[in-house]
Amino acid sequence: MTKTSAGRGTLFAALLALCATSSHALGIDYGYDSFKTPDAVSWVQLCGTWGKDHRGTYRVVHADQHAQSFLYVQWMTRDANGSLHAAHTASITELDNDHAEIALTDLSCRASPRGIVLTARATSGHDDKLRRVTIEVGPAPGQYRYRAQRTR
Repeated sequence: MTKTSAGRGTLFAALLALCATSSHALGIDYGYDSFKTPDAVSWVQLCGTWGKDHRGTYRVVHADQHAQSFLYVQWMTRDANGSLHAAHTASITELDNDHAEIALTDLSCRASPRGIVLTARATSGHDDKLRRVTIEVGPAPGQYRYRAQRTR
């Protein structure tokens, strides 16, 4: 191997490493901890109950950042003093990453026999079609089903 080809191999390896690093920066998932500051949180609602004897409550947290929505569902329990604590938090992965570019409006929550049902109007930064989003949550912690319908 000549000195020139060895130098090209090193340069090629460095470029591959740089490209690999850049590709990992795309598609970042935003966890619930990203929105502990109240300025990003735009909607919080307790909705429905979960668990044996319905002792737990669902809490839905909606946050806005970078012109898109982030949605989290928490399975809340009460401690001996009656204070609420999150036993489990689920990120709605279809929304909670920087490539989703989905903004939710008219968000509502209702109890269902198996958990809760969230509905919202959704607009996408990828196209101009309006959608209706339905998310069925529960009963197991972290369990949900996401559906989006085009409305036009």
